[in-house]
Amino acid sequence: MALIPMSAPQAIRSVPLTQAVGPNIVIKQLREVFRDAFDQLGGAAWLVEFVQQDPANARVFISAISKLLPAQVQVTGNVVIQASTLDEDL
Repeated sequence: MALIPMSAPQAIRSVPLTQAVGPNIVIKQLREVFRDAFDQLGGAAWLVEFVQQDPANARVFISAISKLLPAQVQVTGNVVIQASTLDEDL
């Protein structure tokens, strides 16, 4: 178990500093901080602009999003998936 360091911004210190926290609490706090930063940067519109600026940014985006998607998806019924290459969208 780790303790949240004193240098951590107050916004992510939702538990007392003397209380030991597990990795799940730290991950939750980091997600909140990243979500706040994402919103302050401009949210989805900013992300689209970032990706469109440079093909390298698009690769960063695809790499990041691939880590967020589940490895397996169970679907019942009929599903149609239409996909295009990344180059067509840029």
